[in-house]
Amino acid sequence: MKNKIFWSLFFLTVLARFSFAQVTVVEDSLYAPSIKGYSKFYAILPDSYTVTQERYTTIYLLHGFGGDYTNWVKLTDLVRDLRLYHYIVICPDAKNSWYTNSVTIKNADYEDLIIKDIIPFVDKKYRTKPTKFSRAVAGLSMGGYGAAKFGIKYPTMFFFAGCLSPAIQFPAGLEDSAIVARRSKESNESVREMFGASRNERWNENDVFALLEKSSARSLPYFYLSVGSNDGIPEIIDLTHSFAGALRKKKVPFEMHEVPGEHYWKLWDKEIAIVLQRIYEMSN
Repeated sequence: MKNKIFWSLFFLTVLARFSFAQVTVVEDSLYAPSIKGYSKFYAILPDSYTVTQERYTTIYLLHGFGGDYTNWVKLTDLVRDLRLYHYIVICPDAKNSWYTNSVTIKNADYEDLIIKDIIPFVDKKYRTKPTKFSRAVAGLSMGGYGAAKFGIKYPTMFFFAGCLSPAIQFPAGLEDSAIVARRSKESNESVREMFGASRNERWNENDVFALLEKSSARSLPYFYLSVGSNDGIPEIIDLTHSFAGALRKKKVPFEMHEVPGEHYWKLWDKEIAIVLQRIYEMSN
């Protein structure tokens, strides 16, 4: 009987948090020197933000190709899921940039947009905990590539990198005619604009496998990898497993999940809820 009462009270407490916790979505912007222009982003603030002086773990949530900063809010239950946590979540807008400083286009340094412009701006304006151990990055597809790259390239900035259906086939995939044939004309053009149409010295600076090979395993964040078993883009499935193998060889802490689903929002909606829980487990 006591157990029944305990579990009843527990579930009522959880239900109350779902019912009454308020998460606020703020549209914000900044002037970014990296792109010589203004860039919008969403800042999602926890229910306690306006009534306490608490500082919060921050998650940078990256969109995919063809998307924008509104996607995670509009196309998933992220806001509902966040009612269970006290995070600041930042959803930046990186166009179709592959979160990379362009080799060919001026004022299109989108890696710098995130690392040098948005993160310092957010840390100054919002009550974040501005340390590696309270900052995470995650993303889907192109954003999954961005999360993987940032986690390896900037290990002093992030303690967690969530890579959902990560499009880590580029830039090296530009040399594979089969991979190029499966991509749309718009997608291939964006990849060439950002990385360069042929192999150059900047490729290794943006290839997650090359970056991982040169990295110090002890400094790297925890990686959460997830891909749908019916992704439809075979290289994404294969290379996610290859990336897991490379992390294992390097003795970097990670978890890898191949789950039922396609390269689509239904899968990412489920996976982001797990990512939020993992970040909670690791930061508490």
